[in-house]
Amino acid sequence: MPANAINIIIVLLLLFFLYVGYRTGLIKSLFAVSAGFFALVLAENYPHQEGINYYFVFIATVVIIVILGMIILKIIKFLYLSLVDKTAGACLGLFLGFLLVSNFVIPTADKIVNIFTGIKNTETEITAKISKLSSENFPAFGSYVPNVLKDKRLDDVSKLISDSVRNLKNFNKIRGLKERGVEV
Repeated sequence: MPANAINIIIVLLLLFFLYVGYRTGLIKSLFAVSAGFFALVLAENYPHQEGINYYFVFIATVVIIVILGMIILKIIKFLYLSLVDKTAGACLGLFLGFLLVSNFVIPTADKIVNIFTGIKNTETEITAKISKLSSENFPAFGSYVPNVLKDKRLDDVSKLISDSVRNLKNFNKIRGLKERGVEV
């Protein structure tokens, strides 16, 4: 059952990103993603980061890139390329959703299922294909998987929780038998 729930979540997330990408369009999506990226890079590399300077550089970069994106969007709409923009935006949205799913959702879901059910491998055909496609075509993005999900100590915590749950269930069974007068 957990594997089916993971598949449903993955498909819903991909459809959501496809829809948002279509509604937003390529130009807005690209400028929104690049605004965040460039603002972070510029703010991190700004030599005088004391006080409010970091935030000022971040906000100024975002504002400049967003204004530039709005100007380009007006030109695109003037040229009647909105269907092309929306279709390309859907492709970009699907790609961003794919990156999110392959680098965060699948590893997180696998760890959560492992911790609460003790099932070690919840890989399904869908998750296997997405993981394989991601690792073969975008190996650099694998470094963005949070380190906490790669930590082997989580497996020990998972085993401890599943053993505790199993012991609690056994204790409740024994207590129930004793309450009914059965000698244990």
